[in-house]
Amino acid sequence: MIYKFFSNEDVVPIAKLCRQNMPLDIMPDFLLKEKTVDDPDFDKELTIISFDDVRKEPIAFIQGVIRKRVEGLVGYIKLICVEEKFRRKGIATDLLKQVEDKMKSRETTVIRVYESYPNYFMPGIDPFYTEAVCFFERNGYKKFQDTSNLVCDLSNQSFFTNEEEAILRKDNIICRRAEEKDRESINKWLEKNFEAWKAEVSASYKNNPVSLHVALFNNEIVAFSAYEANNKGTGWFGPMGTDKVLRGKKVGGILLKRCLADMKEMGFVKAIIPWVGPIPFYMHYANARVQRVFWRYEKYLNK
Repeated sequence: MIYKFFSNEDVVPIAKLCRQNMPLDIMPDFLLKEKTVDDPDFDKELTIISFDDVRKEPIAFIQGVIRKRVEGLVGYIKLICVEEKFRRKGIATDLLKQVEDKMKSRETTVIRVYESYPNYFMPGIDPFYTEAVCFFERNGYKKFQDTSNLVCDLSNQSFFTNEEEAILRKDNIICRRAEEKDRESINKWLEKNFEAWKAEVSASYKNNPVSLHVALFNNEIVAFSAYEANNKGTGWFGPMGTDKVLRGKKVGGILLKRCLADMKEMGFVKAIIPWVGPIPFYMHYANARVQRVFWRYEKYLNK
């Protein structure tokens, strides 16, 4: 078996490998590039390809990343894919062990599967991929939670918010698209309220127009809602958040609909709302439905 570290030249063949062996998912070349070499924490020593000795073509791939979190260094198995006919031959186990050993040598104590925010492909394992569930459980990973992705049909809904916004303006609450002049105040507010989402909000500023809407109360940021900040080009909404003092005033619902209106204008026929907690909120404001369920797994390397 031949192994090599991932580089830019591998984007196209590995994206093809994923497309052919992950039937529920899409993986255009541009998306694999975003997940791998465009990730600020990309590490080629944690991103490994296995080749067939005969065909000299890639048959398996794993990507690990290490993120700095408040609790310390956290490792993630961000992506893993094995060509179907080469499964159950120990290839994935070998790749996983290589990545785990490197992470452990760098004082990473815990590894989670897929949910490597702010740049991640899935928030866990879709149990449809039953082989993946069995693989990680055999290798010592424990399920600790589940979550869902919702889907919102944009084609048959109107996201008009003028009347709702007029009511908010009477209380000095203004909803609008974020501007460059807002960036510093948004970052400060996020640091205080939603630290984990700073990177995705920053990514929204790279789009034209900025794919971020905000609410201001007495000229102070109190809520935000973004889209096309992760898995760009595939119709992902989020993240979003509202200051506790403004919850219940429909601010979040308005910002959600502003983003969905933009996405519809861009030509998306559906929006994916990932890693959802408040399912009733999204169903109420956008008739969003559960599309997929994901199981979250982790493994402590010192156990």
